[in-house]
Amino acid sequence: MLGNVMSSSLSGGGRWTAAHWDVLASVEPHNAGKFVLSRLRRVCEQLYLLRMSQEEEASDAVEVRTNMTLLRVLLFCCLLHTGVKCDRDAVFVYSRLRGSALLPCTARLHSDCSLISWTFYKGGDRNINEVIGGQVSDSARSSRLSVTSNCSLHLHDLRVDDAGSYVCWRQSHSIANVYLSLLTITSPSTLTDLQPGGNLSLSCVLFTYYDAGGCKSYSSAFSLSWMDEDGTPLPTDGRYEIVEQTRCSVLLVTTLQREDNSRRWRCQVETSENSSAVFQDFSSIFLLNRPLAAQTPGSPATMHCPVELPISRIVLCAALPVMVIVVSLWSRRTGKHLAKTSAAATELQEINS
Repeated sequence: MLGNVMSSSLSGGGRWTAAHWDVLASVEPHNAGKFVLSRLRRVCEQLYLLRMSQEEEASDAVEVRTNMTLLRVLLFCCLLHTGVKCDRDAVFVYSRLRGSALLPCTARLHSDCSLISWTFYKGGDRNINEVIGGQVSDSARSSRLSVTSNCSLHLHDLRVDDAGSYVCWRQSHSIANVYLSLLTITSPSTLTDLQPGGNLSLSCVLFTYYDAGGCKSYSSAFSLSWMDEDGTPLPTDGRYEIVEQTRCSVLLVTTLQREDNSRRWRCQVETSENSSAVFQDFSSIFLLNRPLAAQTPGSPATMHCPVELPISRIVLCAALPVMVIVVSLWSRRTGKHLAKTSAAATELQEINS
């Protein structure tokens, strides 16, 4: 029936262009059904306008048949992506590197998890059965997985490779899609840069179920931002340069000051689905914390840096007197013992003689 409707309703007014295919390519699997319904509604509107105008040109007949074929392919592909069933839940979970994440299956499940399986997908070209029949399978991440009482999947000590799509199955029916993304912070700055006057560059990247920083325009609504250590936005005083490279990659560049020693820099991801934000911190601990000497007015512009003794020299200076005392006591006791031994030997020699 659907094929007959499309065959009789499509006209030149519903022609497909490159822009339409761009929209089709941007449809996520769990939204494909809604996209098809929206498109079919537009087709019905075109049918009404066509019947009202009663204008059909021969040049449009070929395009009508082409558009009909394209929509049939569209409908077929959407049904494949959604597993034909429309009862799957799409859940987006965000966590940070080395953290933990709880991947929910569904709230409508019974307590029996023996019918539940979990499959991990990455990049659309590989899949791993992480849980079969409610039991964790032998895999690279099996030691970091566990199944909860409500059949949800718990992961801890998260790593970059854990970002991806997790599908919860009940027998042969997929009932939940969980998309896990991980927040990370990297820095090209060296240890020698971590001092007053040094340049600090921090890159905040969200590893998504597509790729590292490979966010799409149709991903779940979220935003990445750099914050102060107390969770407030960074001041807009020109000291901080924030470059949003992509929706999943934000670069922070700043010149360090003396008060930035042991300071925490926070990158967080906020979503419209979750009330609480997920964040990752980076601490700028100065390796060489040498305060500048105060300069008096009129004095030459020279820099006097007080030399700080390494900890090994301090320990050596403290231990040296103790070592001298110990050696002195040992020498005295050894000398007394040798003296007694020598006296006894002399007395014995006199007796024998």
